[in-house]
Formats: sequence, C-alpha cells, structure tokens
Amino acid sequence: MSRTHARFMGALATTAALVIAPLATASPAAAATRAPHRHTMAMEMADLAGSLVGLYTEVYKLDGRSTRGLRAEIKVAKETNDEVGFDFLKITGLSDRNHDGLDDDAKVVIRVLDNLATLTMHKNRTYTVTDAGFVFHNRRAVLKESAQSFDRALRLGASGGDDAWDMGGIKYLKAEVPAGVRVVSDYDGNHDGYDDDGRLTFLSRGKAVTLTIGNTPRQVGKVTYGPTWKTKAPKRIHYPLPRRDVGPTP
Repeated sequence: MSRTHARFMGALATTAALVIAPLATASPAAAATRAPHRHTMAMEMADLAGSLVGLYTEVYKLDGRSTRGLRAEIKVAKETNDEVGFDFLKITGLSDRNHDGLDDDAKVVIRVLDNLATLTMHKNRTYTVTDAGFVFHNRRAVLKESAQSFDRALRLGASGGDDAWDMGGIKYLKAEVPAGVRVVSDYDGNHDGYDDDGRLTFLSRGKAVTLTIGNTPRQVGKVTYGPTWKTKAPKRIHYPLPRRDVGPTP
C-alpha cells in the first residue's frame, strides 16, 4: 500500500469511527461480492462503505437497502472530505421516490478521483461492489485524460509530503487508469526508490502519450504525444524527498 493510499484510507477509517462509533461492538457485516475487473480506490471505498452500511442496518434492524443506512454513509463521506480537505469521496444516486424508506434501485455510485464504483445493497445486508468505469470528459482523448488524471493523483500524494516520483505511488496508481490503458517506462535503475526521469508512457491501441511528472513549473503535468523513448529525458533539479518509514502494511 502506498503512503498516498494509506493516508486516504486512514482518513476515511478515522472519520467512520467518529461518526458511527456506537456501532463498534456490533457483529461485522457480510463480505462483498466483487466482479473480476480492475481494483480501483473507488472500489475499495465502496467496499468499506458497504461494510459500514451493513453494520448500521444490522444494529438498527433495518433492511440493507434502507435510506437511513445509506444516508449515514453519505455523512461519513462528508466527514472524510472535511478530514482530507477536499471532495475526495463522492456518493450519488440515492433516491426514494415512493417514500417507502428504501433506496429505489438499492444502488449508489461512489467516485474517488476519476474512477467510479457501484455499491449495490441487498435486503439481507450483504452488498456487491462493481467497477463502474473511468470518468471521461472527451472519449476521443483517452490517453491524454488518463495521463492528466494520473498526474493529479501523483500531485495529490505529493501535497501530503510524498514525492511525485515515488515508485510505490506510481505502481499503486496504475490500477486507477481506464481499462485498456497501460502505464510503462517507469524505471528505477539506481534503486533509490524513485523513477529515474519522471516520465511515464501511456499506451492504448497502438497509440502513446508521455506524461512528464517533472519538478519545474514548466515540466509539471506536461503531456506530449509519442513514447518516452523517442524524446530526451529532463534532468531532475531537486533532490528526492527523504524516504519515510511508515511501518508494515496492515
């Protein structure tokens, strides 16, 4: 688990504990059923959300599709966003048009960064998490938008004190790119834990773009067409941030 991911998950877990503390002694909810596909941060958050909704509805003897349980999770999401300082987690799709106290389709959509996951709650308080895809503004610019989204995620981690060139963060965030897109050319030849040139190639259907992570205002988030091996690598002008020991992954 990267430090970036651990920081977000820690914030959500802390907030959930504060908001639903009275449920701490209840029995755990049933595990989720997952569709075999990408494993994104949105899906992990949906998995945690399903557990919390199941726990809430079990304690209060409610139907797993109850809007009360889902609204409690929306409150957790709001507290999480307050904790991390921006709208990191968004939950949409809750509705009860017939006023029976149950979500109309028992589904909500959870967005984290630029990925979506669908959380489906069942009457018996179990739940299903499925990948709902990547949010594109222009589907004819899949590679460019993939690279820009990747850059935003890396910089989000850097804002918390991580280095945007960190190989751990880069490898973890590969799961966040759209289906069919591959991230290559990440390489740590000197084994210092950081990408050698701060550039990544995004490949899909024979096409390629290069994201220059860079460390100057001119280089930040620059996307060029073609693979990295056709262009000259930039020189890093800042020393890497000191590596921090974050302890074993739970």
